[in-house]
Amino acid sequence: MTAGPSHRAPSYPLSYRIAATCVVLGLALGAWQTRGTLLQLTWSDTMRLFVVASLVMVLMGYGHIVGSRTTVHEDAIEHGWLWTERIAWSDVMQVQLLHWPALAWLVAPRLMVRARGRGRLRIPLAEPHSLLRVRQMVFGPSD
Repeated sequence: MTAGPSHRAPSYPLSYRIAATCVVLGLALGAWQTRGTLLQLTWSDTMRLFVVASLVMVLMGYGHIVGSRTTVHEDAIEHGWLWTERIAWSDVMQVQLLHWPALAWLVAPRLMVRARGRGRLRIPLAEPHSLLRVRQMVFGPSD
């Protein structure tokens, strides 16, 4: 358990999730429309493997964008989807907050963290309350 209140929110903005859904639906529609031709082709084992690997990569990327969550605790920050990375604030050696408010719909705000023994990690922070909590944790409460 973590001390104090925590905030959990989607890692990516709604515009990213909508765009990812449109791309996946567009690919699925294109495959459906050409299914007759695709089924008539003679596929080598290498081509089948390539198509399956490509499909898995697209679906994993989609799942990551749509399903990942960032949780800001008083003593740590977590980010993940299938597996969660947890970084204690006490292990953080360096922090950069990359946020352009006018472009937040296009460029997701992110926290670049250099953690002791873990290297450099990128944590997306799409939700405004998450950004506020991180600013408070890193820079202290604002006056």
